[in-house]
Formats: sequence, C-alpha cells, structure tokens
Amino acid sequence: MSVIRALSAGLLAAASFAVAPVALSEEIRFALEMYEGDNPEFNAVTAFKEYVENKSGGDLTVRIFPGNQLGSVRDTTEMVQQGTLHMTLPSDGAFAGFYAPIQAWSMPYLFPSAPVAWEVMSGEFGQWMLEDIREQTGIRALAFSQNGFRSFLNNERLIQTPQDMEGMKIRTMESPVYMEMVSALGADPTPIAGSEATMAFQQGVVDGLESPPSVHLSGGAAEVAQYMTLNEHVFGLHIVVANDEWFTSLTPEHQQIVADGARVMAAVENVEKTTGDWAAIDAIREMGVEVHISSPEEKSMFRDAVYQPVREFILGQVGEDVLNRIEAAVETAEASVYGQ
Repeated sequence: MSVIRALSAGLLAAASFAVAPVALSEEIRFALEMYEGDNPEFNAVTAFKEYVENKSGGDLTVRIFPGNQLGSVRDTTEMVQQGTLHMTLPSDGAFAGFYAPIQAWSMPYLFPSAPVAWEVMSGEFGQWMLEDIREQTGIRALAFSQNGFRSFLNNERLIQTPQDMEGMKIRTMESPVYMEMVSALGADPTPIAGSEATMAFQQGVVDGLESPPSVHLSGGAAEVAQYMTLNEHVFGLHIVVANDEWFTSLTPEHQQIVADGARVMAAVENVEKTTGDWAAIDAIREMGVEVHISSPEEKSMFRDAVYQPVREFILGQVGEDVLNRIEAAVETAEASVYGQ
C-alpha cells in the first residue's frame, strides 16, 4: 500500500504541475496606415512598442500591422470600436465620421506653429476632448499627435495665390471639411482613400494632392510631381485610440504603461513630423520638383479665402462652443509659447 500511495502522490504532484498556470504575455495588436520603414508614423509606433514591452517586463507585447494590412483607417477604427482590434492611429479627417467635433482642429491657418499646436493638444482643451471622445464614441482616446502641416503638390502649375488653384482637381481625405476648404479655393475636391491617392495622381485622376511633405515623399507622389507649395494650410492631427473595454480590462499598472506609451509615441511623432518635413522638402527638391515656400503675405491671402467659409461649415457640424473653445485655447497657447 505504501508503494501505491507513493505512486499516487507522485501522479497527483505531476498532474498538479502540469495544470499550473503559465504566465503568458498579452499581445497588443496595433494597425497603422503608413508602411513599415523610416517614417514618423512607423517610428512613433515602434517607440510605443519598445516602451510598453520594456516597461511591462515583457508582460505586454505589441504587434504592428503597417501599410493598411487590416484595412483602411476607417476600417481599423471601426475594428477598435467593435473590439476586434486593440489600437490604431486615425487622422482627424478619417475620425470625423466617428466624432464630429474633431473637425474643429481642421480650421485652416488656425495654428501659427507646431509648438502652439502641441500646447493645445496637451493642454486643457486637448484633455477635455480626449475624454469627450470616450464619452461620445466609446473609443478610448489616449493622446493627440502631429500629422503635419499640409501643403499642395501638383502637376499643373506653381501655386502662389488662391487664384492659381482655379479648376484643379485636388485629392483630399474623405473629410467634408477638407473638401470644403479646397472648394473655397476654387478647386475641385476629389476624396480618395490615402492608400489609393498616389496611384490616382500618377494616373491623372487628380491634378494634385494636399498632405504633409513627409507623406508626399514616403507615399511616392513626389516622384511624379512637378510643383509643391508649402502654404501649410491645415495642421493635421493623429489620435492614438484603443478599445475601451480592452483597456479597462488591463491591470492599473498596465493601463498606466499603455497610456504613457501613447504619450511617448505622440512626442516622437511630433518631433519627427516637424524635422521629417524639413528633410522631406529637401529630398523632394532634389528630385527636381519646383518648391515654393509661401510668404506671410501669400498665406494671408489663402487664409482670407478659406477661414470664414470653412469656419461656417464646421460651425454647422460641431456648434459654436467647440469652435470658441479651441480658438481661445490657441490664443492662450500662443501667449504661453511666445511669452505674450
């Protein structure tokens, strides 16, 4: 009997060992529009991955799906909202279909510089909107980041004044605000998904595009363009978003790591979008593209043509309160940044 008991005890011990829980890392699936490579978006998400994996000691891992592998930005944002994807990085234009007040950021010539925009993103207005996004959509918004000041690239003629855009077919994001802005300049807005924009330009479906210089370069449009005008008409925004149910299921420690990682990601993209645009401008010029940097007087002409019409359009979408709040936030940020 002692032998049987001994064998039984050994089998029980073995069985207990076999079913003992094994600590497994949790994989965070992060979808991205931009392709893998040395570009601000991919570098920023890579910084998020490295931060989260190191700070969690490997308990959290991040798997990146670049280049629209899982679908368009709208598709992946819907997946995050529905819980079939953990995180993604929509632009303000794409996110407007989920949360209309984001369009307030798209008012032309609202921000005089990137540092002023950063101040608004991280300040009281930005924090209010991050929380309002969660309340209105059920999507957890963790941070805002810079998608870059947008400028025109085309194959028709050099753009120096609003009149130069008359009759041009310009690709825009699938955003009513961007379409309204291009219309106010006398051009024909043509909404096309980002993944198809360069091909549409190459094939002559559109005469030009409007994006940050780094996107013109990395997306390939600059390779077939003749002219670029740096008029910086809109400050483009990215939103780091996560599925709220998944986020709240994490331990408080892991929630903090993911939230801090999103802020690290935003900081990396903010800097890389600024410095990356400078490098992109030089690279585009070296390709033989004629680059025109709009003077303050020329920018004033563009602003006079578009600010009020676009503001009136956005007013009908989001209401006076949001517009007044962001304009006041910009004024406060300018005073803070420039010491006024």
